[in-house]
Amino acid sequence: MKRLFKSIVITAALIASTAALAPQADATWSGWQTEKFGHKARVYTDATTYTSSAKTVDWKAEKKGAATLYYTAGVYKKRSGGGLTDTGLVHRGSFKTATPLKSFSVKSIRSKTGAGSYVIQVDCYTDSGKRHYIGTFESARFNVK
Repeated sequence: MKRLFKSIVITAALIASTAALAPQADATWSGWQTEKFGHKARVYTDATTYTSSAKTVDWKAEKKGAATLYYTAGVYKKRSGGGLTDTGLVHRGSFKTATPLKSFSVKSIRSKTGAGSYVIQVDCYTDSGKRHYIGTFESARFNVK
C-alpha cells in the first residue's frame, strides 16, 4: 500500500511539473472586423512574439458568408508615430471560408525592416482582377525580436 501511494504521488508530481514547464501557445485571432457591404473576417497568427529562433509567422484569414473573396496579404511594420512600413512580402489567393495556413519568413521580415511591432493586412476583393475592393482585415499586432 505504501509503494502504491508513493507511485501515485511521484506520477502526479511528474505530470504537474510537465504541465507547468510545457510551452504556452500564444496564437491569436484578431477580432471579427466588418468592412464594406457587410463582409466579416478575422486574421490568425500563430504567436504574438517571434524571437531569433523563430522560423516563420504562420497566418490565415477566415470569413463569414459564402462568397469567394480574392486577397493580397502583406506584412507591415507599425511605426512609432503612426502609419505602416511595407516589408514587400506578399501572398495572393482566394478563399470561400478560410485561407490555408500560410507562412512569412521571420528572417525575411527582420532583414527588410528590423525588429519591432508588425501586423498582417489582408486586402480583399470580390473579383479575381482585384478591381472591386471590399476592405482590409488586419491581424492582431505581433512582435519580431
